[in-house]
Amino acid sequence: MDDISLHILDIAENSISAGAKRLEIKIEEDTNNDVLTIEITDNGKGMDSKTLNGVTDPFVTTRTTRRVGLGIPMLKEAAEAANGGFFIESKPGKGTKVRVFFQYSNIDRKPIGNMSDTLISIIMMSESEQSQLTDENRTVCYYHKKNGREFYFNTDEIKKQLGLNKLSSVLVLNELKKIIENKIKKLNYG
Repeated sequence: MDDISLHILDIAENSISAGAKRLEIKIEEDTNNDVLTIEITDNGKGMDSKTLNGVTDPFVTTRTTRRVGLGIPMLKEAAEAANGGFFIESKPGKGTKVRVFFQYSNIDRKPIGNMSDTLISIIMMSESEQSQLTDENRTVCYYHKKNGREFYFNTDEIKKQLGLNKLSSVLVLNELKKIIENKIKKLNYG
């Protein structure tokens, strides 16, 4: 994977597949302390200790569609290559939290990538899987902070403001993408 946003997309897909009704993605860029932190938390089915212990092994996966699970091992490798670290905790029936950090200035740190496209893809995945949740909504929360400036959104709040049950309309998603792009641009340029 060429950038961090693709790692985030992969983990979000795992969360949605695990039946998470709430997915939180947090990015904190702290150039003063030379740290980039990513945290992804869900309330999906979680993992038992045996599965959790094998999750960083690329030849272990619970999926039946393929025999290898490269997403988490590749994210761990990317963090460690950039003088960072990787942590995961999970409890059956409670969910999973992945926390990864990178040395911000490290030459081997991958770029964050296109978070607006990633977030729109996550929202589209969560909405398409939502029908399996009966009448319950799936919530996607995104929090991005850079050197004191911050941006936050929550799909439930957006739906409420727009009076919608879903955000799957192309027009809505295009406008949401523009808003996300502008907010992230403001984080970077003030």
